[in-house]
Amino acid sequence: MKKHKAVIIDDEYHNREQLTRLLDEHCESIEVAGMAAAIEDGLLLVKSIKPDVVFLDIEMPGGSGFDLLRKIDQVDFKVIFVTAYNSYALKAIKFSALDYILKPIDPEELIEAVDKLDQLRYQSESLDLLRENLKDQGSGKIALHTQDEIHFVEIGDIVRLEASANYTRLFLSDQSTLLLSKNLGFYEKLLQDSSFFRSHQSHLINLNYVAKYVKKDGGYLLMSDDQIVPVSRLKKEEIKILFRF
Repeated sequence: MKKHKAVIIDDEYHNREQLTRLLDEHCESIEVAGMAAAIEDGLLLVKSIKPDVVFLDIEMPGGSGFDLLRKIDQVDFKVIFVTAYNSYALKAIKFSALDYILKPIDPEELIEAVDKLDQLRYQSESLDLLRENLKDQGSGKIALHTQDEIHFVEIGDIVRLEASANYTRLFLSDQSTLLLSKNLGFYEKLLQDSSFFRSHQSHLINLNYVAKYVKKDGGYLLMSDDQIVPVSRLKKEEIKILFRF
């Protein structure tokens, strides 16, 4: 089994100790090589140990975990955020397809994050996107997981998303499609502050690509790519409000 040399950076002692204990109990592929309680100490630790993975808190005295990453020119390790932070910063992490674990730590979530370490081949691109998302909360780009890759896509190029079992089929303005590895509910939450609308249990649409609403045959949406998207009975009142009829 491949061993991953790890560093934990968190300002609270009991959080560092708890994470170390959970990794020891549940993740035998992780070897904790060092811990730090602040940004500057963490920076020195990362430079001296050269870890494979850093478990990084966001909010710490003297700066955030993001500040630490900004001070490293070439991030050549994997990053897993461990945080209780549940605001736009967490959303920026999600948009960038970086992994995170919420406090209090669920061992199952920790195991899942560690199991994905060998699959994270796009960390540098994801961290670049994270930096952009943090500078501009309305960043126009999102990182999307397929089974084998991460695609960096302009949100404005997404026409619609459609549920496909436990996956999601994404349709882009250039007529290409992607099969994403998360369910439709995940993307509905992720895009809820953008121009997206859940018209049906199986459909999430970008309102900017709606050509018209057709009232006949129970009502449906015709998209700019000539695709027909159904509107559920429960969503018809919301459609009336959106289109003012």
